[in-house]
Amino acid sequence: MFGVDRQALVMSIAVPVIIASILGWLDSTATSENPGSKTRVAFVDEDHSDVSKDIFARLLKSDNVKPERETDMNWVLKEVKHGWIPAAVVIPKGFSAQAAASFSGGKKPDLPMYEDPGEQIDAEVVLGVVTQAASEAAATATFGAVADRGAPMTVKRQSVSASKQNWEKAAHDYAGFGLQGLLFFAIETAVTLGRERRLGIWKRLRAAPIKPSLLLLSKGLSSTGLALGIILLIFLVGALLFHIRILGSVPGFAFVAVSCAIMTATFGLLVATIGRTETQGRAISVLLILVMLATGGAWFPMDRMPPFVQTAAEFLPVRWAVEGFDACTWRGLDFASVSHYGLYLLIFGLVFGTLAAIRFRFARDAV
Repeated sequence: MFGVDRQALVMSIAVPVIIASILGWLDSTATSENPGSKTRVAFVDEDHSDVSKDIFARLLKSDNVKPERETDMNWVLKEVKHGWIPAAVVIPKGFSAQAAASFSGGKKPDLPMYEDPGEQIDAEVVLGVVTQAASEAAATATFGAVADRGAPMTVKRQSVSASKQNWEKAAHDYAGFGLQGLLFFAIETAVTLGRERRLGIWKRLRAAPIKPSLLLLSKGLSSTGLALGIILLIFLVGALLFHIRILGSVPGFAFVAVSCAIMTATFGLLVATIGRTETQGRAISVLLILVMLATGGAWFPMDRMPPFVQTAAEFLPVRWAVEGFDACTWRGLDFASVSHYGLYLLIFGLVFGTLAAIRFRFARDAV
């Protein structure tokens, strides 16, 4: 086979090399010490003391976190709940006085921290850095620069997700790897279409009094139905095994699921037009899918990726699908907060479907 199709051989070698290189680069970038790897943390100062100012200054010097001052607590909770920022820390009123008293046996001050359960690694980073900064700042304010110990305190960690059953990670994994399965299903759909074209089935169908656009539409609708069935089956299994639930808008979940199915089906139609042979088309589409999965948040937390990758991911359907399912399940968001995910997926579906129709039309003479 490869002796006849040398381009397929090249792609079979290039795909694993390219994917391994991308994954290695993302991993090294995420763990290296650079501004892109810093974890964002919202900082709410209700104490307005020298200690709280010192805490913020210490966080600014950290190599691991990027503090952002906020004043509206309701907005901060919304940021964390929607997944826009991994964690938030609040310096409550009277913190500095209570921290100073703790050195004399007084009650330990509470340090509230709100976290996104979908970003546990980032939350742990924030916990360590903030605890150290707050402890050292309180000790320095009490004993001066010669302080050799930190102030004792209690960090009150609070999850902002609607779920209280600790299945958030499972729900995210089901969304990410479920989408992976859907996209590979699209490849199989494309291979089937390619085989039908190669065997001349499409020529015979076009000989019938049916418009080619209707034939393509019928293929898209059947693939959409199958993709939707796969989505529902995946989350049904997740519900049975890990108690995954739709805690947000049920109509929102339905909208995202249908939009995702349409996007998957039209992507399959587009893939069917890629490459001169079925082997070439499969290799190229596998490469495209794996790159989208790696950079779109299905495999790695988006917050740990370089800024330009996060920006580029906004143009990938994977990101909107995964975040849309997260929003409907464990984040517990309402329809207004979920609808834009479905709309973006519909736009991708429209673009994929249009491109597929154009390429099929131009390729008709070669069928």
